[in-house]
Amino acid sequence: MSTLKPPSLQHRSSSSHTSTGPPKAPLKVDPSATIADTAVFQGTYPVTIGAGTIVHPRAKFYSFEGPISIGDGCIISEKAVIGAAPGTSSSSSTSSRPSPSSSTRPSPTSSSMDLAPSSSLSRGHDSNSTTTPTTRISYFVTIGPHSTILPGANIHSAATIESLVTINRHADVGAHSKICSGCQVPVHGIVPEWTVVWGSEVGQRRKRARTARDPAPAVVVAAHVTQSPVPAPAPEGKIIEDARLMVLQKEREVLARMIVPAGASKRK
Repeated sequence: MSTLKPPSLQHRSSSSHTSTGPPKAPLKVDPSATIADTAVFQGTYPVTIGAGTIVHPRAKFYSFEGPISIGDGCIISEKAVIGAAPGTSSSSSTSSRPSPSSSTRPSPTSSSMDLAPSSSLSRGHDSNSTTTPTTRISYFVTIGPHSTILPGANIHSAATIESLVTINRHADVGAHSKICSGCQVPVHGIVPEWTVVWGSEVGQRRKRARTARDPAPAVVVAAHVTQSPVPAPAPEGKIIEDARLMVLQKEREVLARMIVPAGASKRK
């Protein structure tokens, strides 16, 4: 009577290679972008990353449902998630956040802003169409740590997404807007440009100051002392935003020097 023998080492090694993990997403990365080695790229659709963008360690990109496009000069912070992992439905993707019923219903303080029409949506994804949803993050956008940007979301230029934020599917965040820590933008929600969202869940909203104001007295005195022209009246919000973008540029330069020596590399 013959006896059963364990498989040979050669057989076991060959069979171990048959099991494969999730597919690696096709990458198109600008040479000037800095991507940490521990960043994760999984999926079947392409992921595009623009010039000067910084991707922190353990950031995750899942392109299983559609392409992901990251513009120039963005910062994707540690443990941020762009896209959705396999098997993540629209109802379960926010299970770690407040209940879906609260995240998809506008709060009394947000009025009808979540459901207001927006011309920018014409460039995004329509849930009633059969096209593949593209997750778009425009240029100079900051995505904070542990934040999640779900498939089909559209974040316009110079927006700030702080930590622990959820931007749900097909939501639209306007240019120069700020979503404060812990907030959510509901499914198909719209945040107009130059808007700040704060508070819990859907949160409260206000427009950022954009009324033109005369230069402060100290600025006028400094202009006379230096024999420079007095600056023209400008919106206070725009002045602050321009200063923030200048600081953001310096931050990217520092991060590019810090991340690479720590074990990350620039992927060409």
